[in-house]
Amino acid sequence: MRVLVIGAAGRTGRLVVERALAHGHDVTGLVHHTPLEMAHPRLTVASGDALAFDDASAAVAGHDAVVVTVGGGRGALHEPVVANVVHAMAEHGIRKLAVLSAAGTFARQDPNLSLALRVMISVAMRSTYDDLEGMERRVMASDLDWTIVRPVGLTDDPAAGDYRISRDGSLLPKATRISRADVAGMLLKAIETQTYRRAAVVIGN
Repeated sequence: MRVLVIGAAGRTGRLVVERALAHGHDVTGLVHHTPLEMAHPRLTVASGDALAFDDASAAVAGHDAVVVTVGGGRGALHEPVVANVVHAMAEHGIRKLAVLSAAGTFARQDPNLSLALRVMISVAMRSTYDDLEGMERRVMASDLDWTIVRPVGLTDDPAAGDYRISRDGSLLPKATRISRADVAGMLLKAIETQTYRRAAVVIGN
């Protein structure tokens, strides 16, 4: 399978690239400001800004699946990037999409979230969650074979392979943070199988 990873130089995106290559896929890593210092015979590194539709469309063309792992460092980022990606995928006839979001999206005051996280979402992360919810609406309104992955916080620990998921978007009771490596594995499962087709998956320990 030919896989495009948008945000490939990020901490989670890089792990998606590594896992996809290990599974035998041909991978294109789209990067903007940060270089992807990785070399592999089946890896192509492309430079572009997914906030620009022409760049997003050129990157999407010729692939079988797209994984979006962009971060929120430049303000509202998730929704406009995914809007371009969804449009480009429709134009190029590509159906498989997996996007990284966050637990608490559309459930900001759910008691299954820690009190500290609920306060943070209400104050410091309010605009980020507005952006994430806008992104998810774009994804869900499309007719693509999409999966949204919502981790309960992220760590840089090695993959454990032992975690809990909710396939209907509901929060996991007493969940704790999960490694980026395990999240990368879930994003890859989303495009390799039909198990999580058109599902918002919450993942945590």
